[in-house]
Amino acid sequence: MLKEAAEGVFVDSVFTKKMGVQELNLCFIPGEERSLLVDSGLPPTVSPACKETLIRDVEELGIPWDKLDCILTHSHRDHVGQCSFLNEMGSRVFVNPADMQGAEDMVNHEMLHPDLREALFHRLGICLSAPEVFEEFWKAADRFTAGYEDCWKFSWSPLSPGETVHYGGYDLEAVALPGHTVGQMALWDREKKIVFSGDQVVYGLSPLVSDTGDYPNALEDYIESMRKVKHLFTGCLFIPGHGEPFRDPEREVDHVIDTYLDKCSIMYDILRKSEKPLCVWGVSSRAYGRYKKQLTDMQRVSHILILYKTYACLNYMKGRGLVEETMTDGVSMWTAASS
Repeated sequence: MLKEAAEGVFVDSVFTKKMGVQELNLCFIPGEERSLLVDSGLPPTVSPACKETLIRDVEELGIPWDKLDCILTHSHRDHVGQCSFLNEMGSRVFVNPADMQGAEDMVNHEMLHPDLREALFHRLGICLSAPEVFEEFWKAADRFTAGYEDCWKFSWSPLSPGETVHYGGYDLEAVALPGHTVGQMALWDREKKIVFSGDQVVYGLSPLVSDTGDYPNALEDYIESMRKVKHLFTGCLFIPGHGEPFRDPEREVDHVIDTYLDKCSIMYDILRKSEKPLCVWGVSSRAYGRYKKQLTDMQRVSHILILYKTYACLNYMKGRGLVEETMTDGVSMWTAASS
């Protein structure tokens, strides 16, 4: 159901019942000339409820499809999912080009294509596991990607950080917040103190910071973006991609940064005590309490995201000289740095 979060700003929460994306927001600013939708949700192949809600909301708000613009805060699959449908309906889609360039290197894309997935599994060290474990995780990756095959096949126009757009009395500046993805942006009205924050800060959750070898500065960028959020958007109303709108993000920012740094500390301790180099798979299993344990199907799917987080944490520590990476037969192996 649509709720007015601020004057002329409407938010509808869609309950998808999908692992990792139980709920997401469709956010609208109706305008006289053109109207705004911030992010588009999951594809209909994954969540029919998203498409049903989008159609209902657009009709309820009286927005002509050909007068609707969708601005993506970032290119993750739960934000771009209905963009091809919007294209079909005559709506325009805008996104930071940095998030759409080199798409084959982006998280999820490597999982979608069998040859890229095999190379990724090798790099992460899953190939060092027993054959049945490798096969189980291959099937988990199939479940992880099912329904998303055509997610990124849509037409879009560029919107870059520093540009300002105008909808329904709001002047929204695109602000770069890299880390969650390389090109994530917030939309910020300085005067009215409102921020569409994407997945940068989600109340009560630690957003995914991911790396599969293509974005080694992900966690460094994310922490810097979090500090930017804390000081730049003081007193603003945050409308996130998931969860209820909120104010005063300081506590959430500190909690998320501490959570990631604590996980880095755990991984460093694991490597320091290990008698031999460990692959990303080995570090992640130990850091998240899954080493030598039989995982459920759902845990295997969730472990895909854990692998991404682990690689991001390891690269963050590598940049500080705490750990070292060596490629051994194409496998990323890690040790604590010599003191």
